[in-house]
Amino acid sequence: MSTNHFYHTSLQQLRQLRASERITRVRAFAALMSGIMHSRSVHLSQIALKIEGRAKELSIVRRLERLLDNRAIDVREWYAPIAISWLHSQARTTGEVRLILDSTKVSFSHQQLMVALAFQRRAIPIVWTWRKGAKGHSSAGVQIALLSYVRNLLPKDVSVLVVGDSEFEGGELQAQLELWGWSYALRVRLSVLLAGIRQPGQLPRAERVGRGRIFDATPSPAGQSAGALGRRRRRTLVAGNQPAE
Repeated sequence: MSTNHFYHTSLQQLRQLRASERITRVRAFAALMSGIMHSRSVHLSQIALKIEGRAKELSIVRRLERLLDNRAIDVREWYAPIAISWLHSQARTTGEVRLILDSTKVSFSHQQLMVALAFQRRAIPIVWTWRKGAKGHSSAGVQIALLSYVRNLLPKDVSVLVVGDSEFEGGELQAQLELWGWSYALRVRLSVLLAGIRQPGQLPRAERVGRGRIFDATPSPAGQSAGALGRRRRRTLVAGNQPAE
């Protein structure tokens, strides 16, 4: 799709989503989307090179900077209709929504925490936030707040699976997922001690995780095998470098 075609298609879609928005602001956003798409970059100087028009590169960069600095623009308000359409589409198609929790260093002093929709080996951002600090983990409160926002966008009674690495192994987050009735597969550190692990014919006991081991945290009714349970809620803790599937 040519740059000009993509711009006009984006402009039409944005005008439908933001019918009451100022047209100059909508046009600037459509230009920004087209520039990102065709430059494959998030650097404004590179984006400006792919935006058609008579304005010079520096002028386009400044126009985009003013757009991004505009406090009148609520990012979630603009983005929510698109996120809802993706979530509802996957719920209708597969009957389950799979969410990915991820944290990424984006500068020497900031990290991005994101909840994404897993779709065909891609992670489509649904909601995100920033936190100061190049190291360390985000708090369970922030993680739950992001997931709570996503929960409000989901259709009712849809099955949800959450996957994440060891940053999201906290018991507070797991307790909240249990309360919502969501499935989860979370990586845990090798030093974690799991309590209440039950083997056939044994009493519950504590056990230290080992590299590559998978613990099914879903309690099975007495006398029933896991296979007999059919489609049940998954609550899995993945140890070490074992991929979470």
